[in-house]
Amino acid sequence: MLTRTRRIVTEKDFNAVLGRGRFVATPFFLLKYIRNNSAKDRYGFVVSKKVSKKATERNKAKRRLRAIVQKNPHVAAQGRDMVFVAKKGIIDAQFNDIKEAVFASLKKILPTLPQ
Repeated sequence: MLTRTRRIVTEKDFNAVLGRGRFVATPFFLLKYIRNNSAKDRYGFVVSKKVSKKATERNKAKRRLRAIVQKNPHVAAQGRDMVFVAKKGIIDAQFNDIKEAVFASLKKILPTLPQ
């Protein structure tokens, strides 16, 4: 689990990222991001009922995204708040495809992302 300092938890913070943030689109999710005032990056995950009516499928999508971010601490974006907004394609996608999309989108944000 991501520590509380690495999560976006308040509605105010989510709305700030979703409202004013820039974005990177993939077939599986939309990554919205803005700079924050700390050296740590924070992550949020949104999977709406438009993606799936089943809570188990929505939770699985969030778990997959969280696992990718958590198991790869080198993907730090140096002080950004990032929200992953899932799309319908994430439900049927393979884990490795989602992982590649996460790394590709973070590489667009951070050109110096280590391999």
